[in-house]
Amino acid sequence: MALSQLATIPKEIHFDDDTLSVHWKDGVVSRFSLLDLRKKCPCATCRGGHGGKVGAATGHIQTIKLLSWTKVGRYAISIVWSDYHNTGIYSYDNLRSYSEGILSAFD
Repeated sequence: MALSQLATIPKEIHFDDDTLSVHWKDGVVSRFSLLDLRKKCPCATCRGGHGGKVGAATGHIQTIKLLSWTKVGRYAISIVWSDYHNTGIYSYDNLRSYSEGILSAFD
């Protein structure tokens, strides 16, 4: 299933203690559990790169807070977590696909 261009362009992004909310330009709102996003971090370390095992870097995390986020070009956001991890880049395409159940993770 191909998503329209408006479906992958955020209009607004907000977060609270538990949730990241993305309001897309096509009118849909996606809500993500912060703990789920942290555990599914797409960076090489968290995905098992560099000789690691998938989940080894995140499996122990029980609670997490989002400290801040920044845009990465026009295609993604980078998140700074309360454990100071900040190397995951969450693309808008993957966030929207994940929220629609098209992706099971951000690989």
